Amino acid sequence: MSASPVWAVFSTFRPGDGAFDAVSSVISQIEGVIVVDDGSGPAAEPVLVRLEAAGASVVRRPSNDGIATALNDGIERAIRAGAEFVITFDQDSRVEDGFVQDLVAAHDAATRTGARVGLVVPEYFAGVRQQTGPVAPFGDAANVIQSGMLIPAIVIAEAGPLRDDFFIDLVDMEFGLRLRARGWRVLAAGGVRMEHTLGTRYRRELFGRTVALPGVPSEFSLSTPFRYFYRVRNRLILNREYFFSAPGQIIRETVLDGIHFVNAWWVARPRRALARVYRAALVAAVRDRMGRMPEALMPIAAEIRWDAPVVAEGEK
Repeated sequence: MSASPVWAVFSTFRPGDGAFDAVSSVISQIEGVIVVDDGSGPAAEPVLVRLEAAGASVVRRPSNDGIATALNDGIERAIRAGAEFVITFDQDSRVEDGFVQDLVAAHDAATRTGARVGLVVPEYFAGVRQQTGPVAPFGDAANVIQSGMLIPAIVIAEAGPLRDDFFIDLVDMEFGLRLRARGWRVLAAGGVRMEHTLGTRYRRELFGRTVALPGVPSEFSLSTPFRYFYRVRNRLILNREYFFSAPGQIIRETVLDGIHFVNAWWVARPRRALARVYRAALVAAVRDRMGRMPEALMPIAAEIRWDAPVVAEGEK
């Protein structure tokens, strides 16, 4: 366990047994664990009770208010309990022994060089490299993912909490961009890995043939259809607010997201339903309508199915 008090905060929604495995993997490495359930209701009680028995403090929120609100709730409680660092996690992320110590060590090493460290993530998240540049004990990170994100309490005090009006999707990216814009370093700890359960993966096809081109993987993952409202709206908000502070990153990620949105539309059935979700997201961004997606859009998103060959099923 780190000499500095480190607390873990998990956000859960309709958690399965994987949440218990995730909490169990980190509980011996930190000062305390707070699990914030984001309005799952009575169906989640067996898992939540089991997490309490394992030593986690469980907060049951009465309504589903989004991942940022849930994490902010837990972060605030952890800091009040004396946390100097908070690590945020998803309910299906697992870590190895020494994970927390390695993140804190990277923070401390960077701080000794004079860096103003805003957050630290593992170099690898489910096989995806988050550190840019050559392998090093620590280095700048790109495309940070909130699960496994070490945040000093002082950063929350000075830069503010996660942006809860994003609800879900790109919450972590906004936080990283905000910190960089304010002069904080966003780092990855070299050599540190974190396991994460991947979602369902599909084979990329065109006219029945697998697409395999340089820089274009033959497999891709798709979100639950309703989340494309948040992905599109929040991407547009990020572009508007952070283009001038991080133009290279914004352009690169917008191109990649654009390709993904076209891929999703191509395999969506009916396509017109996803097009309506995209259009509603665009209108929301233009009119600054943040928070939860309109209720009237939910049945439209619920119509959408993905018409693409499944390579591997993700966790339900």
